[in-house]
Amino acid sequence: MPVIGTNIAALNATYYLGVANAGLTKSIERLSSGSNLADPSDDAAGVAVSGKLGASSTRLAAATAGAQNLISFAQTADSFLQTVQDEISRMSELATRATNGAFSASDRANYNTEFTVLQSNITNQITNAKFNGTRVFDTSQTISSTVSDDGSNIYTLTLASALNNVSAITATSTNVLTASAATSALTALTSALSNIASSRATVNADVSALNFYVTDLSAQKINTDAANSRIKDLDFAAESTTLAKYNILNQAGTAMLAQANASTQSVLALLR
Repeated sequence: MPVIGTNIAALNATYYLGVANAGLTKSIERLSSGSNLADPSDDAAGVAVSGKLGASSTRLAAATAGAQNLISFAQTADSFLQTVQDEISRMSELATRATNGAFSASDRANYNTEFTVLQSNITNQITNAKFNGTRVFDTSQTISSTVSDDGSNIYTLTLASALNNVSAITATSTNVLTASAATSALTALTSALSNIASSRATVNADVSALNFYVTDLSAQKINTDAANSRIKDLDFAAESTTLAKYNILNQAGTAMLAQANASTQSVLALLR
């Protein structure tokens, strides 16, 4: 029945044109932002999960940096330990030479001059060894950092006592002025070298362990970022197809609305 009061065809065309226009607008919004979550109301749960994953990724990056800083700290400590080890080795060489009964007191005094300087150097190095302003060998401090994204796993370096035995040696009146004194010094220095070797083994074991943590944290971050990407990052190929669909529907809807409005003109023929 031809009517002019209610144009059902035009109403239907208007409705579907609105749906197509809304889809086109949303598709353009997603493509321009590159995100599935450009409008958070499209996926409220996804927004919540993506937020948690993003925060976790940020914490994992911070934990990785913390572990790497501990590695740098430990490697700095090992460098100092190696220097001290070399100095003690030289001191033990001087002590060995000074045990030679063929040397005179003046010869031993010459050996003792270098021996004393090395002793003083070690003391200064122990006291002044620093990393980023923090003392490396401080018995009153703990060097640690989290190696997990939730802070449940804390790694602590054990450097406080690394040079205790060396400190004890350098604090004494060890010298090589006599053959017997040189023999006593050599015994103490041999023990010190053993302790330094053990300390370096401990420090480098820390470095090895921390390197594994860095690898693990990096892998966790990659997988966390991948999971987050699947939620928030846009599939441009699929969305471009959606854009084309709504673009065609929008054009078709506009054309059909014009056709529906024009169809009422046929009623005029009844009035002629």
